[in-house]
Amino acid sequence: MAVNSIGEFSRLSQIPVKTLRYYDDLRLLRPACVNRSTGYRYYEAAQLEQLNRILVFKDLGFSLREIRGLLAEHVPAERIRGVLRRKREEVERRVIEERARLARVAARLDAIERCHRPIAYEVAVRRVGARLVASRRDGLSSYDECERLFAELEGRLGHDVAREQRAVVWHHGAGPGRIDCEALVFLAEPVAPVEGVRVYEMPAHTAACLVYRGEDAEGLAFAALGEWLTVGGVTAAGSKREVYLDEAGDREPVTEIQYPIAAQAEESIDG
Repeated sequence: MAVNSIGEFSRLSQIPVKTLRYYDDLRLLRPACVNRSTGYRYYEAAQLEQLNRILVFKDLGFSLREIRGLLAEHVPAERIRGVLRRKREEVERRVIEERARLARVAARLDAIERCHRPIAYEVAVRRVGARLVASRRDGLSSYDECERLFAELEGRLGHDVAREQRAVVWHHGAGPGRIDCEALVFLAEPVAPVEGVRVYEMPAHTAACLVYRGEDAEGLAFAALGEWLTVGGVTAAGSKREVYLDEAGDREPVTEIQYPIAAQAEESIDG
């Protein structure tokens, strides 16, 4: 039989010699014969067909390990069809994820262009850990009344309770003209039951988060986060909240808005 040295087969196939040796090591494309005394590999021209098959599967996104299984002898055609169907579904999912990513990039670019400088709000998706909280909840007629809730909460807890940041959860479902507000403080340690105060562990969750400095009197930060959710096709999975990261009177306040989102939305964004 007519055989080609590995160098000749490399020139014939336009595949580097190093790659051909690697395919041999993986038992993916074995030489037609090997000279026992020199160790030189030799290939038949007909092996280009198998090499082309490897390249086709690589182009479809299969790993070399997967390709080796697909090229094994006596692989049923139905198995190959099943593998290709699953690959098609995987590629379709990636296309959807990349389209969503492209939309977020376009929205980011649009936000920068609209403000004429690169200070557009940043939205990050991250895991928020479980926190022990003490809260007081009521229906309000205006957002300014939230401070009343905090005053009542602080008064009932007293000065001896170790606490961290304050936060507000804006719940849905309040009646007409009412605002369902939950004022809370993160606790540094468990506390005894307090009348009129709900103490509970806020569960861990995934959230779309935006941090801003100063006041958001015009609601630009909330609007930016809402736009990000819309553009990305992400649905909030819970009530929005504001965490007051820094309220020191002598510094510019720092606030984080958190929108809980579904786990599958996080996977799509990370993908």
